[in-house]
Parts: sequence; C-alpha cells; structure tokens
Amino acid sequence: MASRSLKLRLHVFGSKLHKWLALLIGAQVLLWMGTGALMSFLDLEEVRSEHVVSRSAQILPAGAELPEWLERQDDVVSVATRALDGKVVTEVRRADGDVTLHDPRSGRLLSPISAATARAIARRAWIGPETSVHTARLIEREVGTEFRGPFPAWQVSYDDRDATRVYIDASSGTVLSARSDTWRLFDFIWGLHIMDWTQRDRINSWWLLLFGIAGTFIALSGFVLLANRLPRIGWLRRK
Repeated sequence: MASRSLKLRLHVFGSKLHKWLALLIGAQVLLWMGTGALMSFLDLEEVRSEHVVSRSAQILPAGAELPEWLERQDDVVSVATRALDGKVVTEVRRADGDVTLHDPRSGRLLSPISAATARAIARRAWIGPETSVHTARLIEREVGTEFRGPFPAWQVSYDDRDATRVYIDASSGTVLSARSDTWRLFDFIWGLHIMDWTQRDRINSWWLLLFGIAGTFIALSGFVLLANRLPRIGWLRRK
C-alpha cells in the first residue's frame, strides 16, 4: 500500500514537472518558430536597406593629388600607403573593384603577390600556438561554402590541429577569411538550422518558411492542450 502511494506521488510529481517544463520550453519553441517564420518572410536586401542606400565608393575629384606614375586616374576611388610583409606599398582601388599594389616611388606593379609573399603574410597573421605553414595554392573558383571570392586568392594552410586555412587576396595581400575544421562543423550545423544544405546562406527558403509556420501551430496547439490539463484555478472551480 505504501509502495503504491509512493508510485502515485511520483506519478503526480512527474506529471506536474512535465507540464511546467513543457510550458517553459514551449514558450521558447513558440518564440523560435515564430521569429524564424517571420525572418523567412523578410528580404535581406530590404533588411540591410540595400535597395535604397548605395554603398558604392565615390570616385576621387579630378583635382586630387595623385602619384605621377598613376596612368589611369579617372576611376580611382582611393590611393593608400600601407605595409605589406614589412614593406611600404601603395594600394590603388578603382570603381570597378579592381585593386593593385605598386612601389611607392617607381609605381612598379607588385600584384598579384607571389606564393612566398602569401606564406609570409600568413606567418605574420598567425597568433596561435607555434606551428608552420603547410601549403599555399592559388585558387580562382569557389571552395565549397567556405570561400567565394574575390579571386584570385591564395589559400594558405597551417600545420595546426584544427587544419586552419587563410584566404589572402592575391591583388591586395589582404587576409580575407580564416577557416578550419571547427568552422566546417559549424557551417554544417548552420545549414541544418536554416534548412539550406547547399549554399548555407539562404534564410528565405520555402522549406524553412513551411516548417517555421508548422512549428508555430504545433507550439500553439500544445499550449491549448496544456491549458486543458492545468489545475482549475479558484474562480473557475467555484463557477
């Protein structure tokens, strides 16, 4: 008899715990599903105001003071002096996105950078535990979902445990991105989360929208069922 009473109390306790946990977790699921469905409706270009605000660089005025060795000046948007692998270089950016490096004095073209320079840039960029540069290869097309340009670029791989890779712009010598096996795992999980198994960047897919709406209705119906199972409050009991 005592054993049966204990089982009953455990059953009642487990039932109450289940209901209140379902209430708390269900609220978060409802929020996640609802916001996910809402984000699927929104256009990222409109979210970023790209349809109304131009982000294109302005061309330098005709009277701007530019190096004498710079031949074509009508589409230049910036001329900057910076360091590259411990040396001073002049970087010229044009309206079409083209970037070139030059010797500040003579104007001699220095880009695209060599594999040796790319390796040196990668070694300078590394701040983790001691390791070495494993390989460097020039790429001119997308590398799966981990790098999509600009091209050409150098892919420099380190000899560390996480197989870290950096992508360096062959035109400017800029470190564009860093990837690793940990990033690949995250990218795979992210693809599952947004239900985009190929590109990993589409949060407006019909799959996500459909499942977001369906999940919202499931969560709402769960709250209705939960409300029917909750203990009657005082005024309802009296009524």
